[in-house]
Amino acid sequence: MASYENQNTELDKTIARLELERMIKLEELKNQFALTSESIKPLNIFKNTFQDIKHSPDLKTNIMQTAASITGGYLSKRIVFGKSHSFFKKIIGYALQYGVTKFISNKVNSNS
Repeated sequence: MASYENQNTELDKTIARLELERMIKLEELKNQFALTSESIKPLNIFKNTFQDIKHSPDLKTNIMQTAASITGGYLSKRIVFGKSHSFFKKIIGYALQYGVTKFISNKVNSNS
C-alpha cells in the first residue's frame, strides 16, 4: 500500500512540474507572439528600414546617387522635349533620359 501512495505522490509532483513548465512555455510563446506581431506592423517596418538607412552610409550614398541619376535623366528629357505627344519624340526622349541617367550614374560612381 505504501508503494502506491509513494507512486501517487511522485506522479503528482511530476504532473505539477510539467504543468508549471507548460505554463512557463505558454507565457514565453505569448510574449514572442506579441513581439512578432508588433515587429511586422507596417509602421514599425517603415521605422526599422529608415533606421537601417540612417546607420548605413553606403546605402545612403547609393540612394543619393540613384536619385541624382534618375532626376538628371528626367529633367534632361523634359528640358529638351517637354510634353510631347509625338510617338517618335517620346521614344527619343526616353532614350535621352536613359543615356543621361546612365552617364550621371557612371560619373557619380567613378568619383566614389
